[in-house]
Amino acid sequence: MVLYLLPHAGAGGRQTVQRKCPILFFLIRMVLSCWMLLAMPLMAQTGQAQHFSIAAQPLAAALDRFSRQTGIAFAYTTSQFKQVQSPGVTGTLTPRQALARLLADTGVNFKFTGAATVVLERNVTRQNKKPLRLAPVNVKGESMQESAYGPVEGYVARRSATATKTDTPIIETPQSISVVSRKDMDIRNVRDIADAVAYSSGVSSGTEGDKSLFGGSTFIIRGYRGHGTSGGGRNLYLDGLKIDVTGYLGNNFDPWLFERIEVLKGPASVLFGQAQPGGIINQISKRPHDGMYNQIRLGSGNFDRASLAFDLGAELNDAWQLRIVGLGLDGETQQIYGERERYLIAPSLRWTNGATDLILLMHYQHDNMNASFYNQAPRAAVFGNPNGRLPLSFRAGDPSWDLWDSEIRSIGYLFSHQFNDALAFRQNLRYNYRSLKARRVWHNRPLDSSQRILTRFNMEDRDNIDDVTVDNQLQWKLTTGSVEHTLLIGIDYRRPSGNASTVYGQAPSLDLFAPIYNQTFPAPTIPSRLNKTRLQQTGIYIQDQIKAGNFSLLIGGRYDKSQSTSEDKLRSRTTRVSDHAFTGRIGAIYNFNNGLAPYASYAESFEPVSGSAFDGSPFEPMEGKQYEVGVKYQPTGADHLITLAAFDLTQENMTTADPVNQGFSIQTGEVQTRGIELEGKFSINDNLQVTGAYTYLDDKVTESNTGNKGKRRAQVPEHNASLWANYSFNRGIFSGMGIGMGARYIGKTEGDQLNTFSVPSYTLIDFAAYWNLEQSPLGLQGWQTSLNINNLFNKYYVASCSDERFCYLGRERAVRASVEYSF
Repeated sequence: MVLYLLPHAGAGGRQTVQRKCPILFFLIRMVLSCWMLLAMPLMAQTGQAQHFSIAAQPLAAALDRFSRQTGIAFAYTTSQFKQVQSPGVTGTLTPRQALARLLADTGVNFKFTGAATVVLERNVTRQNKKPLRLAPVNVKGESMQESAYGPVEGYVARRSATATKTDTPIIETPQSISVVSRKDMDIRNVRDIADAVAYSSGVSSGTEGDKSLFGGSTFIIRGYRGHGTSGGGRNLYLDGLKIDVTGYLGNNFDPWLFERIEVLKGPASVLFGQAQPGGIINQISKRPHDGMYNQIRLGSGNFDRASLAFDLGAELNDAWQLRIVGLGLDGETQQIYGERERYLIAPSLRWTNGATDLILLMHYQHDNMNASFYNQAPRAAVFGNPNGRLPLSFRAGDPSWDLWDSEIRSIGYLFSHQFNDALAFRQNLRYNYRSLKARRVWHNRPLDSSQRILTRFNMEDRDNIDDVTVDNQLQWKLTTGSVEHTLLIGIDYRRPSGNASTVYGQAPSLDLFAPIYNQTFPAPTIPSRLNKTRLQQTGIYIQDQIKAGNFSLLIGGRYDKSQSTSEDKLRSRTTRVSDHAFTGRIGAIYNFNNGLAPYASYAESFEPVSGSAFDGSPFEPMEGKQYEVGVKYQPTGADHLITLAAFDLTQENMTTADPVNQGFSIQTGEVQTRGIELEGKFSINDNLQVTGAYTYLDDKVTESNTGNKGKRRAQVPEHNASLWANYSFNRGIFSGMGIGMGARYIGKTEGDQLNTFSVPSYTLIDFAAYWNLEQSPLGLQGWQTSLNINNLFNKYYVASCSDERFCYLGRERAVRASVEYSF
């Protein structure tokens, strides 16, 4: 099978991704061909999904009806199953899924021995138990029991492992968590991680405009930068393992890779080690599981966007499952003359025998862009300039110079073994290598007297990092009287090593309001950075989840020790720092029978600080402390979850100017953030789903020697709110059609650390429309179309400013259309 992307005409003509990325299309064609060869012999086993309606009845009768509908023959001893009652099955499922439901809780195992033959065996552990008589199982679509590591069942997630590293109900977790499901990401057709979490409470996303195209999605969690490269927060995780960064290398993984994205708000160091105190984002990879289905999606849009994405899975036999995820994307950026392309492939392979589960994960991603990374503009260029205002398509760099060429290569595994009902061991490991070659334009001077001319420098960066991360967990469930314990003991280890270099030189100036592009840029020759960094960090943690009736107590502690070496080769200087820290956490929650669950918690964080004081003593790690109280509400039988949280978060040991020794720093800085968050996800009925969020942040620098004591930090809004709703029709001529609309309000932010100016608030409207053609009068099985528009009314806005020199223009209207086939 050969798939092509539609070419689009653009400035100077455009090429298809196939011509520009022949390697990508070769890989895609090979993947699809191999998958078809693997999957075709299995079609008789897994089959196309079909509707089943088999009532609860004796197993022999249920099997007879199932056999007549599917053509599958069974081999079993009649006397063994004479007293066995099947719960029945109702829903649209593959034959394998339906058979699993038909045999649920019967103590009967099945095994395909041919394309249409199955052997049934009685589970010996249930031989002496009385036969079960259960009500019929009703299934909507290809549903399954939700796991914290798999797809979200329904609209609202009920389980998560990010807060506890155990598969725990969210309603029993005494900390605020937001979960973005794969379905939610697909309906909104999210472009990056910042898009994915844009409707979550406690998060401000897109704070640096289109910079998220490059080194990492931009977001702030509870007032702290949860993203960034050099000097920024590093709070992104992949399958519970930290993603390390160096230099300008960020963490821009494509959201198509993920089954779910979870935001854990507040300090998380007890389980994850060094991190900023605002919270973390944990990205859960797509991985093989029972009930997989296949997707192929073709997309197009403005900015000459063209894309091909696929997600293919196959059950090789009862023990082995395969899944291959891939994407190719080509288009322009909103910056004038900007171009970008991305391609990725992520195969995964699972082996399981019930007690042992091993998932191998691989990922390759390449990004190539001709666009300006540092696309900031001075404050004077965007606020009150007599020459007008810059368009959102403004480009501070130049297409003859700008370049962003990055690669990600990773391989790892997720291993678990269940010794018995009480004891389990898990080990997650990943090796990751990333590299970057970048050319960029930089400015750090005010505009000239005409308020038009931007003085620029050009720079060239070469960065790379490779890291090994492993997390070992031993989980033990035990009961003491009427009290249940889930004890978790873990040891994790990280070893990132990175290189970063920069050279710079002079660049031609730019008239902001009459720009001339494709100028000549001399090669930069002045070195400004040549660093090598190495880190080894080991953490030991212990956690106990105690449950007594409706009351749950969570308590944990962790000890970390790290050794870092930083070599500044330009200055022939090597810095070695050894840090250690202990962090703790305690939380309690009570689950009333009506679905209300009040909770309270205390948590700590730490983050190492590079550098030293005047006397040469190394800086201590920054420490975060948070008190949080709240209430969750999840009524029984309803697909709703509401979380109200109030918190008081303080970070200490921040560096500030040394008042005695000029040019040096001391660690007396402190920031306090107090806030209220409200988030609700509601499945009102089969047609209407709603997500709403509101965040209030009282952010203040409480200790500082740099003149900003009592000030609010830049880029942190006081108010933040969002509302998203989507409605689908299930009857009549519009059956299968759905529409969604959302509004995101980002409040006023301070433009610099001294609060000398502010950036106005803004509201953005997003739109989605989709049509499931299988449910439509057309009856086209497996087909769906969709249309997504971000910033529907193309509102002009400034996303934020970090000081007088650096303001970030917002993102223009983005239109994306797609056609998808699922089978």
